[in-house]
Amino acid sequence: MIPQVRMSSFFRLAVVSACCSCLLAAAGTSRGQERETASAPPEPLSCVHAPDGRVTVRGTAMGTVFTVRAYPGHGMDAAQTEKACMESLACAVRWEKVMSAMDAGSGLARLNAAENGVSVPVSPELEKALLLALDYARLTKGAFDPTLGPCIRLWKKSRRHGVLPSGGELERALRASGWEKLYVGKGAAVKTVPGMRVDLGGMGKGFAVDRMAEILRKRGIRSFFIDSTSDVMAGAPPPGERGWRVLVDEGNGKNTVLLLSHAAVSTSGSARQMAKIGGAEYSHVLDPRTGLGMTEGRQVSVQAPSAALADALATAGNVMREEDFRSLAARLPGVSVPAFFRSSSRFAEGTQEQDGARRPR
Repeated sequence: MIPQVRMSSFFRLAVVSACCSCLLAAAGTSRGQERETASAPPEPLSCVHAPDGRVTVRGTAMGTVFTVRAYPGHGMDAAQTEKACMESLACAVRWEKVMSAMDAGSGLARLNAAENGVSVPVSPELEKALLLALDYARLTKGAFDPTLGPCIRLWKKSRRHGVLPSGGELERALRASGWEKLYVGKGAAVKTVPGMRVDLGGMGKGFAVDRMAEILRKRGIRSFFIDSTSDVMAGAPPPGERGWRVLVDEGNGKNTVLLLSHAAVSTSGSARQMAKIGGAEYSHVLDPRTGLGMTEGRQVSVQAPSAALADALATAGNVMREEDFRSLAARLPGVSVPAFFRSSSRFAEGTQEQDGARRPR
């Protein structure tokens, strides 16, 4: 029996493990000062071997719990499968060190700390993530925007204190944002406006899931399922099955079951978790046009060939007009929208910052 994974509206926060290598090429000091250092894989939260050969390993990274389920590849035994799963988890920790805006030692934090107009060397890994983020910003016409760091900071403060930012604060944050104001290429990045802060949270976990899947495939594993609670990626189906069962929340107490293989699903939104400020309800998902949280509660699930694309599109789906979003999704190969629903009748006091998620059953 294959496990069924539930898409719900909450995810667990977890302590981040120590950084380790994910077997990528070393990035020297001339490319963003990010030298890869080998270390032991992170200690898993759990590791279970099922009678049918499936190995399930759970570990923490990026403020959440990652779960890797895998069946042995051709000629592999249980120990080799477990080792591959551990290397996959280590990859998520490694990419967190590259993409985290909160870790002062990360390449992204160094870029954010740099003055505008300065060409900042970035590692090949960070350059890859930044270029992909800009591609998605272009694809969605800015509905997904990786440069909203100033607005995100301001909005978190507003949610924490329950007070909307002033007009001047919003104006300054918006001037410092805008994906067209960031240039990346040839091993460097340039912010063209003062105060810009890049934040890859809108696609970071999805991007890491894709890299984790690459590790498993390189180790010879074909049948696997990676779950970051807000993004999932499936490889080949489990033995004798047509796919991995994924339960998607459609709203109003309804669910749909996807049989997923060689594809990813991401859920984002706050249809069940809005914050009330000044008598109005706001989402944690920002509107790049205003710098404030969206005033309509939505939850969007997207299926796509890669987890990073699904993640970015799910974020954009909370911002775009539904007709425009569905039209965009219909034009993209392998992309579909299993769920899109609205709700503005519930709100959460406090500072919860969380996307839609999936809980293993």
